Amino acid sequence: MIDMSAWEEINVDVVDELELDPKNVRLELLDSAPESDIIQDLFHNEKALTLVESICKVGLLTHEVPIAIRRADQLVVVEGNRRVAALKAIQNPFLAPEHQARIAKARQGVNLDALRRISVKVAPNEDEANQLIAAIHTGNQRVSWSPTRQAAFFQAQIDAGKSPEYLIAHYPTVEVKKFIIRSQILNLFRDVNYQDESLKDYVRSRTFPVSVLARLYNNEEFLLLAQIRIDEQSASVRLESDRSQFGKLAEKIVGDIKTKLINTRTLNSTKSKSYTGYMDELRELIFSHAQSGKTPPTGMSAPQPASGGSTAPRSATTSAASPNPPRAPMSPTPPKAVQSGTSASNQPPQSQQTAQAKEPSPNYLNLSQIKIDPSYPPAIRKLCEELAVINVKKFPNATLDLLRTFLEKAIKAYAEKLGVDLKAYAGQQGGGGFVQLGHCLTWLEGHLKTTGKTAFLQVIKKVRGNGVGSYIPTVDHMNAINHNHHVFATADEVKACWDGMEGLIRVMLKP
Repeated sequence: MIDMSAWEEINVDVVDELELDPKNVRLELLDSAPESDIIQDLFHNEKALTLVESICKVGLLTHEVPIAIRRADQLVVVEGNRRVAALKAIQNPFLAPEHQARIAKARQGVNLDALRRISVKVAPNEDEANQLIAAIHTGNQRVSWSPTRQAAFFQAQIDAGKSPEYLIAHYPTVEVKKFIIRSQILNLFRDVNYQDESLKDYVRSRTFPVSVLARLYNNEEFLLLAQIRIDEQSASVRLESDRSQFGKLAEKIVGDIKTKLINTRTLNSTKSKSYTGYMDELRELIFSHAQSGKTPPTGMSAPQPASGGSTAPRSATTSAASPNPPRAPMSPTPPKAVQSGTSASNQPPQSQQTAQAKEPSPNYLNLSQIKIDPSYPPAIRKLCEELAVINVKKFPNATLDLLRTFLEKAIKAYAEKLGVDLKAYAGQQGGGGFVQLGHCLTWLEGHLKTTGKTAFLQVIKKVRGNGVGSYIPTVDHMNAINHNHHVFATADEVKACWDGMEGLIRVMLKP
């Protein structure tokens, strides 16, 4: 709890006795920046001129006083820099040369002596001052700083040697974890060696709209795609992909934000065509990079449209001079007829096949609702990362084979989390010491019965192939794809399998 009642309140000369803080989180200046530079920055970027005109018109409102701290032999303002800068400029308009004429006009008829001395509270130390600043600007007691500046405040604390654990405990009323994660994500994008130098400057600027970036990194599917690991408990962020791959991804995203090809409206919902279309673009970029084993060449062809014939912006041919040119919407590509490797008795009627052919299926599986318990083995996340980028239409057999593996390992990880020895269970079922997918599903069905989660029992029965529903999303079908050399998969069959098991997977993997 902050107790300001014991803080000293003094009356000081705003010109001679107060110094502006070069470490102010609003600023992007060196710590050694002279006061004149600080004032110009606050007028140029933080609307200090508006405050000058307001003070000259209605007077200095004293319901809140600036907060200062003693550093060496100086009294430095740590909260209220904009107000103090405005008051200094009122006394001497030459301090803000760009606005000198307007300041001089505004202060006509103003009693300058009445604005020369003001009251300030003196914080006993930096920690208590920082607690107050955080409560004001990252809490909800007044209009908050921009998201970028909120993150910068806590990053400055970390850079000064404070641990995330300390900050989380020290600021109990503030969403410290969210701000630390935001700052670390920003640092990932700022550390990229951009081919376009203007993007490097843009992502480091105070005007960079981190809220657009947040629409991506708050989606687990994007984190899987980018191979970014966020541990929300410890507020830590780790990049698990190689720097070259992430660099290509960052170059595209930051470029598209800068040219306004994506914004909070186009990325408003993870289910929207513009969002899913953009995710497809990112997947194609990563896939091209992985295929080439190097930076994707310029002149990359545009990917196929997203689910439902999306007309979201797609990447046009790229030139070296313009890495992120405007893109024109693509027309939907008519779906090709699919050939199933399953027996004719399991095929839907011709009329249903025709109806299905009119609706193009997604190129990728939807993993946006999957949240992975951080305590699970890394292999689970790695499988998710591969499933997030594999093109189902191009590689249906590989995808279905991976889905079978993913389902089995997810159940095993879930059982291990609950302290269940599946090997012993399989032995009781005559497994010969091997835990197979059938054993996993049988155990999971029994577990859900005993825990009352009966809504998923029919899902398991369907996957096990116990006469509920169609043949396609079953273990027998997945095993046939894996072992039977006469059987192959189609994209629609893979999607049916995923749709059948996605809810079950989500329940098992959630933290």
